[in-house]
Amino acid sequence: MTTKDTNQGKSKNPRVLEAHVLEQASWLQVDEFCARVHVQQQWIVELVELGALEPRGGEQPAAWAFPPSDVPRVQSMRRLVEDLGVNLPGAAIILELVEERRRLLAKLAAYRR
Repeated sequence: MTTKDTNQGKSKNPRVLEAHVLEQASWLQVDEFCARVHVQQQWIVELVELGALEPRGGEQPAAWAFPPSDVPRVQSMRRLVEDLGVNLPGAAIILELVEERRRLLAKLAAYRR
């Protein structure tokens, strides 16, 4: 899903988000996804087993596809592992906590308006 800020500046709700479902064709097959994030397929399999990624396409990793929005998430986890020496489960948990913090801060900002 993608979001688009349609801020018109004069409406009662100055920040309206539109959601658009991504076409299946825009999803990345597992080999292309691995190439974009510079990791081996086994690394992606481990992330799926941890619940950090949710592929489409079936049971076999060769049939998996991922939305382009997962690329930055996996790149962040890779940096945590490579740069800081965090293990893969730890990187997945850290990223989930960071994302939850962002969601909570967005809710808090909405309540304050």
